[in-house]
Amino acid sequence: MVKRKIFDITPHQQTDLRKSASRKKPAASGELTDLGRKKIILLFVGLCLFAGLALSYFLIPPKADIEIWPKKENKNERVAVTVAASPKNGNYIPGKIVESEKIVSGNFSAQGTILKVTKAQGTIRIYNNYSTAVQPLLANTRFVSDDGKLFRTASRVVIPGASYSGSKLVPGFIDAKVAADQAGEEYNIDPSTFSIPGFAGTPKYTAFYAKSAEPMSGGLKAEVFQITDEDLESAKKSLIEKAVLESKTAVNDAVSGEPYIIINEAISSKAVDFTSSAKAGDEVKDFSAQIKSSVNALVFKEADLRFFAGNYIKSKIAPGENFIDSSLKIEYVLKGVHLDKGEINLELTISGQTHSLQEANAIKELVQNKSVEEVEEIIKGFPQIEKSRIKFWPFWVRFAPEDLDRIKITLLLD
Repeated sequence: MVKRKIFDITPHQQTDLRKSASRKKPAASGELTDLGRKKIILLFVGLCLFAGLALSYFLIPPKADIEIWPKKENKNERVAVTVAASPKNGNYIPGKIVESEKIVSGNFSAQGTILKVTKAQGTIRIYNNYSTAVQPLLANTRFVSDDGKLFRTASRVVIPGASYSGSKLVPGFIDAKVAADQAGEEYNIDPSTFSIPGFAGTPKYTAFYAKSAEPMSGGLKAEVFQITDEDLESAKKSLIEKAVLESKTAVNDAVSGEPYIIINEAISSKAVDFTSSAKAGDEVKDFSAQIKSSVNALVFKEADLRFFAGNYIKSKIAPGENFIDSSLKIEYVLKGVHLDKGEINLELTISGQTHSLQEANAIKELVQNKSVEEVEEIIKGFPQIEKSRIKFWPFWVRFAPEDLDRIKITLLLD
């Protein structure tokens, strides 16, 4: 029997082998992969940075900044001083007299009231249609209106007699003032016809009568406002207070532009010429008033006060001490005001701080070419220093510069 060899031929496997061989084919000479390009770029950047740093090390000069907080001592002094408008010997601060004049006005309401009782009044025309003879009427003769309101004549009246015009009797008449028998607004009646009750029961009752052409007026029985002496005094007091406030404003306006110190007790305000639109007893609800105010004040500059206080406390510190100007504080107590002399007496309490650290150049010379640790030890040797902060620049610098101009000492006093 013939033996046959059987070969398992699989074409697709051959194809895969060819593809695999193709993928593993090495890059041609002169071609770079992405990874290779990145490595070259990073290497170039690193070399540039290194070269820059090396160059900076030799070309950028080092610098040292040393901040020092010196130890401080509190100082306090008291001194009496005079603010004066004219030059004085001794402890003296120059002052300035300020004068101003103002007219202050205001509106006010009456607080007083009274019960006002008045009778209505008016004029009536009295007719005599009785006879040609005159008819006298006594004062207070009664007249009654159509609606029963009683009025009386103010004085004696004589009514002229009637006259004839042909056969016709023409009544005589006279005008007379009358007033209501009682007070009150109800007697302010419209024009009316009046009878004379004294003639009732006689022929004269219908022959004598009166008429009014205008309403009766003036009748009142009510509480009304009335100006009192207290109202006027209260208005005057209020205007004086207002004048004082405006006086302070006037003083401030007069010294505007520079910071002045104004003490209230050193302002004199005098009020004169009080006038009012009403007087005591006037029956009005509101009234106006005004007053003339003159102001006299003694003021002084804040700068002059600080100048005196600073010089005074500096004169009291020991040699070798340095006063810290920014620490200056001043309080004062008013001891007296004499505007007639143009003087104010004050007691000052002056406070501040000092330090005894001297010229900074001495420290510069000690720390040149020293490391941070050595500089710290040198500064610790100064008992006048409370604390410090040391900075070298650039960051790689390890020693203070030799050049003193590259060493900066800053005293922090605040």
